[in-house]
This record gives sequence, structure tokens and C-alpha cells, in this order.
Amino acid sequence: MAHFATLISSMDAAAALLLVLLLATAIASPSVYAQQTNNVGCITSERDALLSFRAGIRSDPRNLLSSWDGQDCCQWSGIRCSNRTGHVVKLDLRNNLFLDDIFRSWYSENPHGMRGNISSSLVALNHLESLDLSGNYLGGVGVPIPRFLASFQSLVYLNLSCMDFDGKVPPQLGNLSRLVYLVIDNIWNPNRYRSMLHIEDISWLLRLRLLRFLDISGVDLSTIGNWIQAVNMLPNLRALRLRNCELVLPHMPILHSNLTSLEMLDLTDSGFYTINPAYWFWNVGTIRHLDLTNNEISEAFPDAMGNMTSLEVLRLGGNNLTGVKLKVLENLCNLRVLTLWSNLINQDISQFLEGLPRCAWSKIELLDMSCTNLTGEIPKWINQWTDLSILQLSSNMLEGSVPLEIFMLGKLKQLYLDGNYFNGSISEEHLATLVNLEELDLSYNSLHMMISSNWIPPFQLHWAYFAGCKMGPHFPLWLKGQRDVIYLDISDAGIVDNLPDWFWSVFSNVIYLNISFNQISGMLPGTLEFMSSAVIFDLNSNNLTGTLPQLPRKLAELDISRNSLSGPLPQNFGAPLLEELLLSENSINGTIPIYICKLQLLVLNLAKNFLVGHLPRCSEETTKPSRSIAALILHDNNLSGEFPSFLESCSQLVLLDLAYNNFVGELPTWLADKLPDLSYLRLGHNKFSGSIPVQLTQLGHLQYVDLAYNRISGSIPRTLANLKAMAQETQSLSNPLVWRYERPANPDTNDSPKYDDSLAVVMKGQDLDYTRNIIYMVGLDLSCNNLVGEIPDELTSLVALTMLNISHNQLSGRIPEKVGLLQSLESLDLSSNELSGEIPPGLSDITMLSRLNLSYNNLSGRIPSGNQLQSLVDPESSYIGNNYLCGPPLSRTCSEPDATGHDIEEHQQHEAKYFYLGLAAGFFFGLWLVFIIFLFRSCAGSARSGAVPSCWTRLPQGLALQLRRG
Repeated sequence: MAHFATLISSMDAAAALLLVLLLATAIASPSVYAQQTNNVGCITSERDALLSFRAGIRSDPRNLLSSWDGQDCCQWSGIRCSNRTGHVVKLDLRNNLFLDDIFRSWYSENPHGMRGNISSSLVALNHLESLDLSGNYLGGVGVPIPRFLASFQSLVYLNLSCMDFDGKVPPQLGNLSRLVYLVIDNIWNPNRYRSMLHIEDISWLLRLRLLRFLDISGVDLSTIGNWIQAVNMLPNLRALRLRNCELVLPHMPILHSNLTSLEMLDLTDSGFYTINPAYWFWNVGTIRHLDLTNNEISEAFPDAMGNMTSLEVLRLGGNNLTGVKLKVLENLCNLRVLTLWSNLINQDISQFLEGLPRCAWSKIELLDMSCTNLTGEIPKWINQWTDLSILQLSSNMLEGSVPLEIFMLGKLKQLYLDGNYFNGSISEEHLATLVNLEELDLSYNSLHMMISSNWIPPFQLHWAYFAGCKMGPHFPLWLKGQRDVIYLDISDAGIVDNLPDWFWSVFSNVIYLNISFNQISGMLPGTLEFMSSAVIFDLNSNNLTGTLPQLPRKLAELDISRNSLSGPLPQNFGAPLLEELLLSENSINGTIPIYICKLQLLVLNLAKNFLVGHLPRCSEETTKPSRSIAALILHDNNLSGEFPSFLESCSQLVLLDLAYNNFVGELPTWLADKLPDLSYLRLGHNKFSGSIPVQLTQLGHLQYVDLAYNRISGSIPRTLANLKAMAQETQSLSNPLVWRYERPANPDTNDSPKYDDSLAVVMKGQDLDYTRNIIYMVGLDLSCNNLVGEIPDELTSLVALTMLNISHNQLSGRIPEKVGLLQSLESLDLSSNELSGEIPPGLSDITMLSRLNLSYNNLSGRIPSGNQLQSLVDPESSYIGNNYLCGPPLSRTCSEPDATGHDIEEHQQHEAKYFYLGLAAGFFFGLWLVFIIFLFRSCAGSARSGAVPSCWTRLPQGLALQLRRG
């Protein structure tokens, strides 16, 4: 990622200049800081205090304190002394890279910041005028801002932002009467949702009469009802930032403001639902920067806004504005920045642009209208906006061709037109004059990039997004010169070509790389470790070959599924911070290396490969980082062994898919205790045995279970009613098949979801892949096992089921009478069991049912009628193999009106009785026949000698006499 200074370039030049001027004014003081060798030298007591501070620092990744050696502390890094007195007047150890790091939070947590605590020895620096420790984690849960900081009576500048402090802001800070600049911004506190800074009494601010810059963003002010009165008593205040402070609006707005010098007001994420025209800031004519982003404002612009003629920056994005009256803005001739993203503007773009103050057309530098329901075509007179450097029109309903005039805006640095209905082509002629262009997003339109392979662009892109644009079939060779690209997306671009040899070296600095859904061929290099900035690779659905390479150290998300990778997985493939690894549908063989256990994986998908053997036996030590895994997908391999025991430590597991393997043994009883969040369980097509553990039904989030084609025996547990996710219309905890990536456009397109279709289910008689709709999939598949007994009535309480399959078992008894309660069922399969009795009439009430299979049972009686049952696909096949069913759609009629199902069942019972009587008689006769044969064989010798065989004497007298006479 570019440095945060680049990221906030979208703020605007005016605001940035304002901050610089305020800073310059704030840190000015009578003291003169030493810029070279100090002639007076370091004060010994102050040197000792600094060394004590250094002793409290446990980690210093940037080695800021490595120069803290020697006698003259004035020469140490971050230290400035007075040329006149030699006292330390400035301590600046800020972490300039903090915001760069925090925006990469998926793989790091402030890796450049110092960690430790602030030693109270610093009180010896009683001449300190400027203190900046921002961006270093020197706090922690339960660690408040040190009170002794209030003893620096000479302090003019204090910056304690992003330091992970907790608890109450000490009111003693009000003793710093000379303070001009105060920042205790807490928005990026890593523990902010467990604990956070708060202010209970804001009256101490009133003593800071010289304050010009105040930023207490992220500090909880929810108990402060008089915050407006407090800041209104700071007459010198020029910048006020109260972002995300849980502000409470007073019932009676202040009509008069004392803030006659205020130039910047930032109330982002403050929960405002109104912009009452009586609020104090509308009357502050000096405001140049007003930020009301991400509130709940739904009212029209107040007329008072038209009086803010000094306004240069107006940010209203992320609200609920609908009736935007642009005429109110007609006198804002100094306007340079306007953001209205994610409001329902609902206007034609030409009409909207014409409504903006015409006197500002040539001054506006940034216009963000993303996600505002703009329609129509971009007008050709857009070229009159000659100062425009950032234009964001993402995710609207704009159509037509992109006019050539928009590419005549020579100052354009960022152009976002993605997510519209533009068509036509983009050629070199369009892009030739954009010499300052750094960010370009044309994704998700119907555009054709008609650019010759030998064209050399006049610009160097940092963000290049062309997803869904037609760039192929040949690889776009004009990208070869774009070595500054850090975000590249050419997915689904119709490229059918080999990956150029220069590709990996040219884009070696990328953070995000997406070439998915093309037909790109080529062998992956043996190592990608040289791509040191890479965080996300999406290479899925191509024809890439080779083995899994050594991966970049910072890589967090990798998708190379649906390619032609082969060979075994390396024993160590790098990327220790990897969170999502998707390698499904390749030809990877061998075993799964134990290195997998050491990764911090959230999602692991190795499905549809040729993996063999047991899963690695992860020890307690190696599984410690992996306890956050949410999805483990290994279906369609040749894996074996018992149910993996290492999953006992994976308490956040949501999806487990081991289907189509050779796993054996019984299902564990610890699933409910160890995997409380489990929502999707696929174990079908294995060799699991034993009964269904009762504990399985204690999983409250379990909404999809597949145990089909195993050797499960016993009965279906009656405790199924405990499966709450199947018994009520609730969604799962989350979709575990989503990974998120950053798009640097408007906030509504950040964290765009990428779905992986790894959960294949049998539904309506066919295999379906569930992607983004997985959260709506509620099913139970126990088919093709050895289950016996009756279908429990409790099954009918699972009213959220969309699929139920318990076919090909040995279930008996009746179909539950209340089966009609399963109103969400789309597919029901009870075939190939030993079910008897009538089909419950309530079955015809299931209006969602589209597939029904009751074939090959012992069902009887009239088939229920109903529109839903008659609309089934191939309805006759649903009932075959039931010889005593009658009525449509079968050809067998129910001829006798009184031949009810009860009569037929009674007839079946009589037939069964006679059958078993005949069977018993035949068995008795056969037994006697066998006895007589053996008797004759054993006595044959005695009979031939004329003696009476002794064995005859044991026969009945009549029978023995007849035999002797014979």
C-alpha cells in the first residue's frame, strides 16, 4: 500500500494545506530548537530521564532509540534542545508508518510501532514544549493516559493519538494552559471494542484558552451533554475533529457561536440524524472544511448552508440524503471538494452537474458521486471542469460511451467509472492526454480496451482496475511499462494467452493482484518471495501449471483454484501470515504437510485434488495460531484416517467439509463442546460408522448436515428439535466462503466480497454449488446409511429445512403426520425405506416443494391431491414401488370408495399373517423330512441283518411296526 499520505490525497489539497498551516502555527514557541550541534550540551538529569524512558520500551522495530547513546542527548534521534538553555524542549518519536500498517490490518498489527510503557521519569523534562509519541502502543487494556503528562507546564504541542490507551482521559490535562495543539485520537485503538477512552467531565477544556487544534476522535463523549457549550468557549479554535465520539445532540441548539476562527469541523460518524439550520456551525462563516460523513442525515440542505461562502470542502457521503436542493449551494464559489457518495440523489448526471455552483466549475478538484443512483450519459461539457483531479462515479446507472472529453481533463489523477453500464471502446486516443493519471478503474462495464501492444502510456498507474473489460485475447502488453502498479485487476478480461516472461518482475511491487477467470497459461515461478509487498493473489480459473511456489512473506490471501498445478505441497511454502489458502480443483498429490498447522488460516480449501494419507497431527503448539480457522474444505480427495482430532482446538470453525474421502471410525461426541459455531457439516461419501451422536443436535448454529453414503447405524435422534438454526428462520453466523479485499475507491466498494463455490450439495436430485446463498441453505442428508426405527415426529419442528433426504435406509413406521409444517422444503426424499401407512395430506400444503421422492416403500391409500404435488417434476416416479398406492398421478385407480388406507392396511396385515403361518408349517415339515433321512441312514446296517434296530424302538409304536413289516 502506498503511504497514508497518498491514501488521504483524496481528502483535498485545501484541507491538507490547512492542516499544515495549523501545525506550523501550533508548534511555534519562543524557544529556538537546535538543528545542529548544541553548544550548551545535555542536562544530566534530563539525559537520565530519557534513558529511564528507553528502559521501559520492550520493542523498537524502527530502531528509533538506537542512537540514544553518548553524553549529549541533544544529538539523539527525536530529541531537540534549546540553543539557549540546553533543556530538552521537543520529544518526537511518532510512528509515521502507523496508518500504513493499520490499513493492512489483515496481516499485521502496527509492526513499526514501539511497545512498552511510558516511564514517569519524563517528568524531569519540565521545559518540554512538544511531545509526540503517536502511533506507538505504549498503553493497553486498563492502561490510561498517564496523569503526570499534565505536569509539563510549558507544553504547546501534545500528540497521543493511536497509542492504545484505555479508560478515563485525565482532567488534569486542563492544567496545560499553554497548549495549542492537542490530539488524543483513539479511533485506531486495537482494543477499542473491549474498552476505550472516555471523558466524564469536559469542563477542563475551558482552561485551554489558547487551543487552536483539538482532535479527540474515537473518545467516548456519550455522557457529555454540554460538549457544544464547552468547545464554544475556545475562541482561538481553528480545527475541531470529533469523529466517532458517540455525540449527544442537545435539544436546544446553540444559536450563537464564539468560534469566530474555526476553519475545520469534522463530525464524521457522530450519529447525526438532522442538520438543523439552527445549529451553531451554520453561522460560522469562517469554516472552510465541513465533514459530516457517515451520519444518518436525511433532510434537505438548510438554506443557511448557502451563507457558508468560505466553504472549500463539503463532505456529506454515507448519509441518507434524498431531496438534494443544489440551488442552496449556488453561492459556494470557493468549493473545491464535494463528496455525496451513498446518498440517493436519483438524478440524471447532466441535471445534477448543471445544478452545482457554476462559479466553482473550474475550481472543483474532487467530486465523489459513487453509489448515488445517477443515470444518463456523462455530458461532453464535463471538460469545463478544468481543475478536476479526482472523479469518482462508481456503482451508478450511467450508460452510453465514455465521452472523449472526460479524458481531456489533463489534471485527472483518479478516475473511477466502475460498476456502470458504459459500452464502446477505450483507445490510446482516450488516454493519451492523461499524463497525471495514477488510479484508473473501468471495471464491470461493457468496455473493450482497443490499445495496441506497442503503445507506451504517458502515465504511471498505481491502481489499475479493468475487471470485466475485454482486453484479450492477447495479453495487454502496454502494461509492461507500468512498474508502479500496486493494485492490478485484469480478471475476467477475455485473455487467452501465455503469461509474459516479464509479468512477475514488472509487477513485483503489487499489494493486490487479480488475473482470475481468464485462460492464462504458463508455469508459476519456483519462488515469489521477491514480491515483498504482496498481500492478496487471486489467480483462480486459469491454466497455470507447476507446483505451489515459495510465497511472499506478507501474503494473506491466495487463490489458485481451478488451475493445473501438480506435484505435492512443499513442506514449507512460506507466507507465515497467510489467512486464506484456496487450491481446489488442481492435480496436487501427496500428503498435507504439517506446515499447514503453523499458519494463521481462516479458510483452507484443498478440495478436488489427489491428496492421500492422514491429516497432519497438529500438536497443541502448532495449532495455537490456527484456532481461528472458519472453513476447512477437503472434499473429493483420497484422505483417510479417523475424524481429525486437532479440530478440538478450532473453536471458531463454521464450515467443515470432508466429503468424498476415506475417513473411518465413529463421529466424536465433543463436536458441540469444541465447535460451538459449526454451521455446515459435510461428511458424506466416507466410511464413518456408529450412531449419530446425540451431542451433534446440541449445535445451535448447525444448519446443514450431510452424513450420506456412510455406515451410520442406529436410529435418528429425537433431539433433532435442538437444532435451532434448522428450527427457525435465522441466518448463520457468517458466510465462511467470503474473503475480503480492499478497493481504494469510495467506502461503499471497500471490502467487496469474493465468493468461493466450495460447498457442493445434492439438492433436487442434482449437485449444486452454493456460493453467496450458502447462508440460506438449510438441509439434512442422512441417505444411504443403515438407519433403523421410525422417523421421529420431532423432525417436523425443523421448519427452516429446505432439503431433507433420509432415503436408502431401513426406516419403518409412518411418515410423520405433521410433515406439512415443513413449509420451506424444496426437496424431500424418503425413498427406499420400509415406510408404511398413508401419505399425510399435509404434504400437499408445502408450497415450496418442487421435488418429492417416496418411491420403494410400503405406502398405501390414496395419494393426496393438491396443486403443489401435481406440479412436481415427473410426479409419477415419486410413488413407484408402493404397490398399494392409488390415484393420480398413478394409473392405479382407487375403485372402491370405502377402500380406505385403513382397509388396505388391514388386508396387508391378514396377508402377512397367512404368509407367516404357511412359512412356519413348511419349516416344520422340512425339519421332519431331514430327521427321517438321517434316521434311515444310521439304521440301514441293522435292518439288513434281520435284527430290529435299536433306534426303531425309540420311534412311535405304529410307525416302527410299519417299518419292520416293510
